[in-house]
Amino acid sequence: MTRHVKLARPIFKKKDFEFIEEKMHKILESGWLTSGRYVEELEKGFTKLVGTRHAIATTNATSALHAMMASLDPSREDEVVVPANTFASTANAALYVGARPVLADCDAESFNVSAETIAPQITEKTRAVIVTHIGGNPCEMDPIVSLCKSRGLVLIEDSAHATGSRYRGKPCGSFSLGSAFSMYPNKIITSAEGGVICTDSDQLDRFSRTFRNVGRVNFGDGPIVMLGYNYRMSDVHAAIGLSQLRHVEGFVNSRNRLAEKYTRMLEETEWLEPQKVSTHSYSSYYAYIVKLSAKAPISRDKLAVALKAKGIGTTVIYTPLNQQPYFARFSRRTISMPNAEAIGSRSLALPLHPGMTADDVSYVVKAIRSVAPK
Repeated sequence: MTRHVKLARPIFKKKDFEFIEEKMHKILESGWLTSGRYVEELEKGFTKLVGTRHAIATTNATSALHAMMASLDPSREDEVVVPANTFASTANAALYVGARPVLADCDAESFNVSAETIAPQITEKTRAVIVTHIGGNPCEMDPIVSLCKSRGLVLIEDSAHATGSRYRGKPCGSFSLGSAFSMYPNKIITSAEGGVICTDSDQLDRFSRTFRNVGRVNFGDGPIVMLGYNYRMSDVHAAIGLSQLRHVEGFVNSRNRLAEKYTRMLEETEWLEPQKVSTHSYSSYYAYIVKLSAKAPISRDKLAVALKAKGIGTTVIYTPLNQQPYFARFSRRTISMPNAEAIGSRSLALPLHPGMTADDVSYVVKAIRSVAPK
């Protein structure tokens, strides 16, 4: 009988069901299902988690990024440097507000953009930089922050993967004007669908709350003062998110234990290179990503097929944006993206979630070894 190890899954236990049921009863009984007391509680929880003064709940991380970019009121001449190795939403946030995304390569080992890969893309037109903590692995923020400050650029963090991640002891999402967290079902914690902006900026806090409310200052018959969107999170979603928020530390610790076992067991598999996490960083391990070496005995795609046949879920995190038909136009032709392209063609995310056991990790690694030699 084939064993099944899912790539990812949200984790809810009996106490979570009871917590959510109690909150749902109160929500439905009150008749107020949209943004209310539980959204406010979730926002307060994120301010404590990330250490920012404000948190604004939204429909998802994409809308969170959109709100932050809109707050800059960019012109059509403005450029925003974004990773080539990221999801479309990161670049879309610039496009939504009329700016132009410019793609930057990533580091070959961390899979993240760095000050060294961002700098060549900066011009007199650059207005902002968005960094993505890939797989929950923190970017090297100190040099990135210094670069942005020296060039007068706004820095934004795409922290969709990084709930619970820390760089030099400080939470990811607290190094910039604002950050976007995701609560999609496969993320560190989930609200089914949802996102959160974290910021210390009073201006961004006020703007985002109005922007997410269709441009209306308050609920009810308040004035509409800007072009806004219906990006409100409901109390129904917030109740689920609150049940999960209690488990961030436990979930991330569990992911790290499983990741450590993967790393130990894969040490002798010379053709697999795990994503490198610096000793001064603590990854949420949203994903355990490995890159096949150029001399690997099997291709990434064939490895994925072979593991699927053994009941093991895998995925390609991202094909780099410069290789996506729509986004190719936004990479400067004189700059190549060799690292992002190598990661896009040779990397694979292995199963990792708090519902897994150490035996599951052993099963996955043994399956890899059975498919190809060391």
